[in-house]
Amino acid sequence: MGRRPTPATQHGVRVRQRGGPLELPWDFWRFWAASSVSGLGDGLMLSAFPLLAVHYTRDPLAVSGISAAAQAPWLVFGLLAGGLVDRWDRRVTMLGADIVRTVLVGGLAALVAFDVGNIWVMLAVLFLLGTAQTFFDSAAQAVIPRVAGRESLVRANGLLQGGATVLVQFAGPAAGAALFATAPALPLTVDAVSFALGVALLTGISGTFRSADTAPSVADRASVRSLLGSAAEGLRWLRGDRVVRVLAAATVLLGVGSAAAWGVMVLFAEERLRLGSTGYGLLLTSSAVGSVIGSLLAAPLARRLPIRLLLTGSAAGSGVAFAGLAATDSAIIGAVLLALNGLMVVVWNVVTVSERQARIPDALVGRVTAAYRVLAWGGMPLGGLLGGVLGSTLGLRPAVLAAALLLAFAAVLIALALPLPGATEKQPTTTLPEPRSSSMVSGSKSTNTDPVKFGKIIK
Repeated sequence: MGRRPTPATQHGVRVRQRGGPLELPWDFWRFWAASSVSGLGDGLMLSAFPLLAVHYTRDPLAVSGISAAAQAPWLVFGLLAGGLVDRWDRRVTMLGADIVRTVLVGGLAALVAFDVGNIWVMLAVLFLLGTAQTFFDSAAQAVIPRVAGRESLVRANGLLQGGATVLVQFAGPAAGAALFATAPALPLTVDAVSFALGVALLTGISGTFRSADTAPSVADRASVRSLLGSAAEGLRWLRGDRVVRVLAAATVLLGVGSAAAWGVMVLFAEERLRLGSTGYGLLLTSSAVGSVIGSLLAAPLARRLPIRLLLTGSAAGSGVAFAGLAATDSAIIGAVLLALNGLMVVVWNVVTVSERQARIPDALVGRVTAAYRVLAWGGMPLGGLLGGVLGSTLGLRPAVLAAALLLAFAAVLIALALPLPGATEKQPTTTLPEPRSSSMVSGSKSTNTDPVKFGKIIK
């Protein structure tokens, strides 16, 4: 196992022992504010989109399609987005994506307000929103290390997760359900405004965010072959790094399983837990309570526990939560179990995102992030459809139980396949700079993270 790493270098990400979050640069706080403001709108949608789907149809397969429509663009455009993001200015890419999403959500709000929408229009808008998100998220993962500093990644990701949790899962769902009960178009309107505010805040971040190492020639910019080859470089790097490769495989299992459960959660809440629209919003809020606790515990746990133990426990804990949910008809017990799941999800997110950000060279961040999420998020549409099919044929309980089994498999994969601290690891073969941190091979217990959205629509 080697000697215990010192806190300053533990988990491959340098962690300052003194000082607090306020030491982070102002550009990070502008980024955090933009993420949090738009996160409030996302929180409204966590309850409003499923409720709007149920307003249009009671078919579990169609309802679960909202998750599939939002995540499917990662399969179609993920690698393309990653290749383009590494050629473009990342901040400008984020601004463009948010402007597009402002228009899309505002247009859907108008259709709903005039009662001319339907489930198919909603699914089409969700697919377009997901397409914009592939560009936004790939760019954001490259911006975070720049505005926060690589030595502060765990702290910065914890703050981002904490802010998103409070607004996306805590305040947002209950407010979204209440606004939907007042008028179905209201939460959509607020979400559009949140995107517009995010644009204004991102505009205030100074500097350029183009990678100097991958600036292509004018001819290369126009070459489809060059773009595809550039995107494939991200896949090659991911395949060559064992730590990130294992994390991606486990995240696929977690994403498919969680999407299966969340794809039918609104129906499970109504039919098994006997909750109305407001009760469903409160159920999501209970998950946020656990997520807030997780955002506070993630960094301290990452400093003290081996990454393999921490991630195995997170995946197993989420599996236990879904297994318990499948076995209960009590709304109170269900709320407690979803709070446990929320805690485990955020710990997983902070640890895996920070680990990946620390390992990937800046020139490859967009492409490797896109490749990772093509695998991780690309499975979510399949998970959503799996939940819908099981819910339609076998019932809602088997759909949730299937999620628990997939999360258990993810825990076993991490426990058996993630390298031990001090293990030798073959580094990815690439002509670009090597990973900035090889924490799993230096005798330390790395913590890198990538947020698993668990079938929820989060910017």
